Order: sequence, then C-alpha cells, then structure tokens
Amino acid sequence: MAEAPKKSGEKTGEKTGKTSGSESVPASGNAAALDPVAFRNALGQFPTGVAVVTATHDGYPIGMTANSFSSVSLAPPLVSWSVAKSSPNHDPFVATEAFAVHFLGADHRDLALRFGSRGADKFAGLAHAPGDTGAPLIEGLAPIFECRAWARYPGGDHTILVGEVVRMVERNHEPLLFHSGQLRRIDALRRAPPLSSDSFARNYLAYLLARASFNVSNEFHARLGEWKLSVPEWRVLACLMDVEGLSVGELAAMALMKQPRLTKVLDRMERDGLLQRRATAGDRRRVTLHLTAEGRARAAPVLAAAKAHEAELLKQFTDAERATIKHALDLLIDRTRTR
Repeated sequence: MAEAPKKSGEKTGEKTGKTSGSESVPASGNAAALDPVAFRNALGQFPTGVAVVTATHDGYPIGMTANSFSSVSLAPPLVSWSVAKSSPNHDPFVATEAFAVHFLGADHRDLALRFGSRGADKFAGLAHAPGDTGAPLIEGLAPIFECRAWARYPGGDHTILVGEVVRMVERNHEPLLFHSGQLRRIDALRRAPPLSSDSFARNYLAYLLARASFNVSNEFHARLGEWKLSVPEWRVLACLMDVEGLSVGELAAMALMKQPRLTKVLDRMERDGLLQRRATAGDRRRVTLHLTAEGRARAAPVLAAAKAHEAELLKQFTDAERATIKHALDLLIDRTRTR
C-alpha cells in the first residue's frame, strides 16, 4: 500500500496533544520520522478485501495473496495492486504481461493462507486452468478479473501494478476481510445491538456469560487456521499441555465436549501424530491421552498467541478489575460445578 504524495505547496505543521479517543503523532514533514510498526498498525485499522493474484512465469503458474487491490478507472477498465520488492514473487509479477485477480470469500481462509505462504507449491492439488490471457484461473472462485499489464509504477518498497481488465467473472459472495493484521469474516465485525438496562438479556446471567465468551474467544478462534487447527483440536492441545495423562472422560469434561464428538477429534489428531493413546499399567481397560513431541511443538506457539490475545483484551481494565473478573468467574465455576 503506497502513501498518497503531498500536493505541491502543501504545508506541514507540527501537531501535538490529544483528540477525543485518539492520540496524535507529531507531523515532522519527514516520512522517515514515522515509526514503521505504528504506521503499519494504523493502516491495519482500515479493513480491506483479500484476493489471490495469479500469473504464468517461465511456463509455470505463480500466485500470491494480496490485500492491496483497488479499482482505478472505468474507461478504460483499470485495476491495481502492489507487490513488495522483498517478495520472491516480485520480479516474476513485474515481468508478466498478464495476471488474474481472484476475490476470496469468507470460506476461503485456507486459500488465503496457502497463497500467503512461501516455498510450497501453492497450486498442488488445486483445480485451475489458463484463462483468456494465459494467467491461471482457480476453479470455484469468483469474482475474477483477467488483466493485461497496463503500467508499472515504483512505490517505495513496493511496485504498483496496473492492469486493464479484458474479461471478468461475476458473482456475489460474503467477502473475506483483512483487518488489524488478521483475516476475518464480515460477521465477526458486526456487533449486537445495544440492550436497554431493564431488558431480560441484559440482566440474564447465562446470556451475559455466553456473550462475554463469544466476544473474548471469537476473534482468536478465527485465527486458528494459521496453525491448521480447528477449535476442538485447540481445546484438546491446550488441556493436555496443562494436564498430561487424562482419560477420555476427564478430557471431555475439561474441554467442554461430548465424549462421542471428542472421540472423533482424538482419532483425527492421533492419525496426524499429535497425540497418543496409552493403556494404563495394571488396568489395560483405562486409556490415557498424551501429546507427542509434534503435538507439543504445534501447541506452543498457539498458547503463546492465546496469552498475547488475552493480554491485549485485558489492557482496557485496571489490575483490580482484572482480578475481580477472574475471581468472580472462579467462584461461579466452583459453586455451580456439576456433582
């Protein structure tokens, strides 16, 4: 994403102080004075769509995930996107004379992660065929814009590529979004309408607990695809990192899952090499569950991310408020425990 250039003669001034709900940053007139991390974080507050851009290079398909797509002109029909100069895809995309832009839907998170990774064959097992321009089109995706290269512009540490649309495939869908450094569904950004202080839901404990649980966990659960984990698999890993050698029944109670469903999850995780079932010495009917080295390696970065997510959520509370929340929840759990 490139910063818009200042207009000729535009003045810059140093501003300090605070405005309502925001903190100002001194404007020195020197872009180098901006903190790169703060700048990236600020840009991340602008939600964008997510696209996969494909092309052909030396006879092979290439592709990458991009969130810099933008419309440019209706006549002629022009679109643009930018590629980082540090990307291994930079030179091939700059050199190509044609590319295709595929918009991703809310259910295409895995595809966004696949084309956002480095090194792997991104097209392996993926149905695709060359379009009118020769750029590969991924089966099942739409909208798609097939483009011929129209212009290339330097943009700092990126190159801005402009394409003329020669063909498009139309379809309406729920989009996948990129916001605050994360892939999100649009429904995750929607908020429940405010409730009056005397409404039933606003004063019903079960609803308040369910709503709080959703608000706290939904955003993090949406990120689990980054580690190729489902929510049930994440719960199993987190529980077994805390307590080794649980029985299936004990794990079901701890992970808040019904035993038949849990058994299917355990079967899959055992096939993937993440855990082992072991017969107990002296009672071979009792089976205990243990994480493998691979399971612990998979769980470690997710636990660290979960702790960071919790810390970010709790920053808005004082130490006393945080202690009160956790104490109240501990009391409620202990005194309503099923006996």
